[in-house]
Amino acid sequence: MLINGRCGDAVSIHDRGLLYGDGIFETILCQAGRPVLLAGHIERLQAGCRRLRLGAQNAPTLLAEIERVAQQDDCVIKVIISRGVRARGYRFDQQDLSCTRIISRSEAPDIVCENYTQGIHLTRCRYRLARNRHLAGIKHLNRLDQVLARSEWSNEFQEGVMCDDLGNIIEGTMTNVFIEAHNQWLTPRLDGAGVKGVLRQWIMRNAHLVDKECVEKDIQLSEFASSEAMFVCNSVIGIWPVARFAGKTYQVTPAIRQMMAEINTRLTTLYFA
Repeated sequence: MLINGRCGDAVSIHDRGLLYGDGIFETILCQAGRPVLLAGHIERLQAGCRRLRLGAQNAPTLLAEIERVAQQDDCVIKVIISRGVRARGYRFDQQDLSCTRIISRSEAPDIVCENYTQGIHLTRCRYRLARNRHLAGIKHLNRLDQVLARSEWSNEFQEGVMCDDLGNIIEGTMTNVFIEAHNQWLTPRLDGAGVKGVLRQWIMRNAHLVDKECVEKDIQLSEFASSEAMFVCNSVIGIWPVARFAGKTYQVTPAIRQMMAEINTRLTTLYFA
């Protein structure tokens, strides 16, 4: 772990990231030391810093420290930028752009083959996401919504879908959501809540590789009645097809399998197609 470029494993108890969740983070898969979708992660991190008025981060420094921590292994890198230690209280000096920069590594997740080949069982979370256009899209440090939603099930499901307070499907607790319907891939609009995942963005730009049009829209639960297939994704697990959700059973369609293969070919060989 590097803290402001130095090896260490402790930050001040007065750091605003700890006190208020005042910061942003990225979680990056590395394979054999190679960060996957790195440009997208850095772009979202910088966008999050601008949104929270944390100031632009030095990209060469970030890249050098990510490479240093990743070494040559398969791992997951977490980058945290917090506002650091300031005077007590919510107010902060907007001219002071000093931050705490933490870059750590953990083991790559175990691969559960069945999640990729047979699909997962998905539940609908009772916990609702509040709409906040200022924080929507970025990956800020306050993940209490996801923590509380994930507490709703044990091991009977692999992921849960979260709605906003208007009843729109938004995302999974750790993934983005796509449904296949009427020869299109539909994914929730995230202008008011949710995280714009880096792999989600890549899939939307590259849906043409599997002859699909990808459309962002508000999606209500009722639309799943006419859906043909479904998958969830993030930049660490890749794509998980959905086998069952809301009482409906799904098959893994050729388009989903093909997109999984495209990810394997173009991004990483860690995932199963």
